[in-house]
Amino acid sequence: MKLIGYKVIRGRMVLKSGLRIGTSKDMMAIGDVDNPVIRNPLTGEPYVPGSSLKGKMRYLLEWHLGGEYITGSDTHHVFKSPDPKDPVNRIFGSAPGNNREELKVSRQRGPTRLLVRDAYLTESSRKKLYDQTLSRGSLYTEVKQEVFIPRTGGNAKPRTAERVPAGAEFGLEVVYRVFDLGDGGKTDSDHFHHVLTALRLVELDGLGGYISRGYGQVAFQIESNGSYLGLEEIEPEDIPLLSLAEQ
Repeated sequence: MKLIGYKVIRGRMVLKSGLRIGTSKDMMAIGDVDNPVIRNPLTGEPYVPGSSLKGKMRYLLEWHLGGEYITGSDTHHVFKSPDPKDPVNRIFGSAPGNNREELKVSRQRGPTRLLVRDAYLTESSRKKLYDQTLSRGSLYTEVKQEVFIPRTGGNAKPRTAERVPAGAEFGLEVVYRVFDLGDGGKTDSDHFHHVLTALRLVELDGLGGYISRGYGQVAFQIESNGSYLGLEEIEPEDIPLLSLAEQ
């Protein structure tokens, strides 16, 4: 097994509706937001963890492919295919397990191919959000007021949720490792189209919490030759394989 290069997707993620990727809050003061967003502790800026995007990509791709990804998960959180060339397990990775057969398959499959970086606000969005929200007291974000109405009657209960407003943009970087397993990297390259499919599925579904309420609609714009293209304009071969010397 030999690492021969990378396919790198760079661009931006544009919010079409408010995005909420939350964090826990152990202690709340009077007047605090019920559901705060996750923020960089050094800058106070909201960001999108790579784990959130990668997890949603995998979840939707498994449902898209169907079959044993859904019915064969058994006691595992994800289906561990016995096929070392299985696209989902090869792209997103899978814990090797403890028995000899699973360890053998894991060695044949090799390491996780997909790396999804944390996504931070672009410079233009950072400045725009700062200027727009400074006077509101919810820096870089908006606080959405909602009402929960019990189905069995009773008083409506207000609740608040913090989210990053529609129109904000985050930088996007997704890296795909290509290994030569004796086939010149052909198998890994053949699986790359699943990555673009997974991103498209996120566009169609959503990211973060409260998607069924209208939150989390995003669009990916991929950088190509100095301009930005939508996913529907990108083909797998448009993302070149970069050797280590070209990084």
